[in-house]
This record gives sequence, structure tokens and C-alpha cells, in this order.
Amino acid sequence: MSTRSTTHFLTSRYGTYNNTAIIYRHSDGYPEGAGRDLISFLKQCKALPDSRLSDPPYLAAKYVVFLADMYNSSWELDEVTRERKQIRHESKLDFLSVGILPEDPGDIEYRYTVDCGKIGKNGLPEVKCFEVNEDENGKVQPTKEVKIPRGKNNWL
Repeated sequence: MSTRSTTHFLTSRYGTYNNTAIIYRHSDGYPEGAGRDLISFLKQCKALPDSRLSDPPYLAAKYVVFLADMYNSSWELDEVTRERKQIRHESKLDFLSVGILPEDPGDIEYRYTVDCGKIGKNGLPEVKCFEVNEDENGKVQPTKEVKIPRGKNNWL
């Protein structure tokens, strides 16, 4: 079973959060997977001449492209070596596992928020990860904040 997650790109102004885009990720949504990938993505954007780190709609669009590139491959068994190898698809559009949603689906396990209105000392937007549950009305609600573990590169 896949660990599904969503990433909310938002801006906080005067204590109010405005949700701009929700990006769905079908697999590896746990903090050691999606969390680290999200931080890696933001660091790559920061290195661009026009990072758009404070612009949620543009940043969300870049994240879709980042994830699509990640999922644009499949694993095949090499008949000679008997090892699995990753094969890139010919078309950049040949990917699954990424979507843009109007709200969280009920089957996600984690919700990430990228607050483009809060740029930290590291020059990146504030990123948080939450475990989620459905409430009595079927709406997904964050229940507990979860730390995104540090990687080899001390991302957080």
C-alpha cells in the first residue's frame, strides 16, 4: 500500500492562511520520503535566478514538474545481470502519482504545508508535516505535527 500525502502551498498574512494549491503525492508520503524530497526541491528552487519561493502558485507549479520528473520512470529487470534498473520514459508526460486537488482526499496519511509568507533564516519557506485523520464530516484534519528528519545534508 502506498503512503499518500498532500502538500499545501499557502501564504500567511495577519494570522490568516490562504491556501493556494494542494498537490497530491500517491507514494512515499512519509516524512523520510516526501518531507526530504520537499526540502530538496525548495533548495533547488532557491539556487535558481528567479526562485519564486514567496509565490505559492508558481512554486506549486514547479513542485508538480519536480514530482513528475521523479515519477517519469519505471523499474525493469535486466535479463543478463538479473538486477533491477531504472528506465526513463520517452515522454515527459508519461507519469502517474501526482495530482492537483481542490481538497485533501480521505486516504492521505500526511499533510505538508509550505508557507511562502514565512521565509526562514535559511532562505526557505516554512515547511511543516502533520499526521491527519478524517473528522465526523469526512474532512481531513491535521492531528499531530511530525518532524521531518535531517538528511545527510542537514536539510532542516
